[in-house]
Amino acid sequence: MVKNDVKQSGFTSVPGRIVAVIFLSLIVVGTIIASAMSNYTVNVIVDGQTIKVTTSEQSARVILEQAGVTLGEKDWLDTSSFTVGKNAKRGNQLVIKRAMPVTIDDNGDITEVLIAGTVADALEEAGLTCRPADKMNYKETDFLVEKMTIKITRAFTVDVIADGKQQEAEFLSGTVADVLSSLNITLGEEDEVSPSLTTELKAGNTVRVYRVTYEERTATEPIRFETIHKTSAQVYKGETKVEQEGKTGTKDVVYRDKLVDGKVSKSIKLSEKVIEPAQNKIVVSGTKIRVLATGSQLSAIPMPYALQDNIPVNVITTITGNSTAYYAAPGKGTASGRLAQSGHVAVDPRQIPYGSELYIVTTDGKYVYGYCVAADTGGFVGNGTIVDLYFNTYDECVQWGNKQVCIYVLKWGNG
Repeated sequence: MVKNDVKQSGFTSVPGRIVAVIFLSLIVVGTIIASAMSNYTVNVIVDGQTIKVTTSEQSARVILEQAGVTLGEKDWLDTSSFTVGKNAKRGNQLVIKRAMPVTIDDNGDITEVLIAGTVADALEEAGLTCRPADKMNYKETDFLVEKMTIKITRAFTVDVIADGKQQEAEFLSGTVADVLSSLNITLGEEDEVSPSLTTELKAGNTVRVYRVTYEERTATEPIRFETIHKTSAQVYKGETKVEQEGKTGTKDVVYRDKLVDGKVSKSIKLSEKVIEPAQNKIVVSGTKIRVLATGSQLSAIPMPYALQDNIPVNVITTITGNSTAYYAAPGKGTASGRLAQSGHVAVDPRQIPYGSELYIVTTDGKYVYGYCVAADTGGFVGNGTIVDLYFNTYDECVQWGNKQVCIYVLKWGNG
């Protein structure tokens, strides 16, 4: 069909315009009739052969019928070089692409299609799409040829986390450095990345960029004092005293902090300066042996009753027999529940009930253990000893040894 465009200009009256339209219509009709009646040549190219057709037809399908060519269901007709009225010697042609088997290797998944046309047609027939990041061994505009295998290498997704956000990159192959470059992510001199820049990426990889900076800071910190222990012959054994109290000092410490994404991950001490030194605590432990004084009370419990000639005035009964001495670790309890301490003595509770108040003196009157309370059960029960006296130290126990004593019962306990 020939299309004619006519521009109207210079007509001023309606009758004149009508005459012009009728005249132009006659010209167009005549042109169409003339075109329909004139013959032209078309080359029909099919199966490697060229068939020249002389025709006045305008339909490509009709021209194929004139050439005796039949299109299969999957065949493809290329009309890109066909123009009605143009002769074959000027390149006018119809090209038939016969359907043929094509293999598509999609990342290892094989699909067979029977199709004619271009690579894009084969992909469409197989229901496949090749993304821009994917790689294909042909262009989509390439025509299909016999025994053709289209191979697609699929890009995979890589997650990249940097600067507080996560991005996805379609990646075909390459290293961590390549994917960072594709996303326009640059690294500072101190920045770190995991995995390393030279690592070859695989599907499922996650790349993390850590922004690293360094800062120096000064912190005032305490200097803790130590406790120093020493001994003195001026202090009795078993006793301690604080010779000097401890005092915490202060110092200024300079650190170099490593900040990863704005948070301190590591600190290195660069230097420190003592502002006020610490004062150590000194504790003195005694080594002086306490000598038992004749006639003075050794028990730590004060005597609550009156004495007459060094004998209590309110004695209920008197028991005589052998005595021994013992000591125990600080805070240790007794059989009656009381603490083991000077003034609490061990007895046979069947003879002297717990809680009984006693006053004990050696039978020769040289040593006075003094006022005490029956609080514990002695391991001596049954061997002839009637009382085991508590002392604070082993040395005092050794000095006492075994002595015959007189036990004045001042008040019976309730057990």
